[in-house]
Amino acid sequence: MKVLWLQLRDVPLGFGITARDWQDAMHLLAEARRVLTGQPDEESIVDSSTEVRSIDDLDQNHVAPNIGVMLRRGVWFPNLPDIQ
Repeated sequence: MKVLWLQLRDVPLGFGITARDWQDAMHLLAEARRVLTGQPDEESIVDSSTEVRSIDDLDQNHVAPNIGVMLRRGVWFPNLPDIQ
């Protein structure tokens, strides 16, 4: 599993996703955006991606206190436990 932080061009904070591979991460990202916007996801433009090695790699003021479970497949920031 890969623990990723994805920064998108149109989202100020980004998404934390644990996925099997890049394609799986894009699937989870599309589902998260659909849930958050209520509309089918258009092509998400990933501005950057970083593999997260430690919770210390994350923004400690907003992201770290609000994450879900990083150790399982799914979207952990924003905390969307039903997307897995």
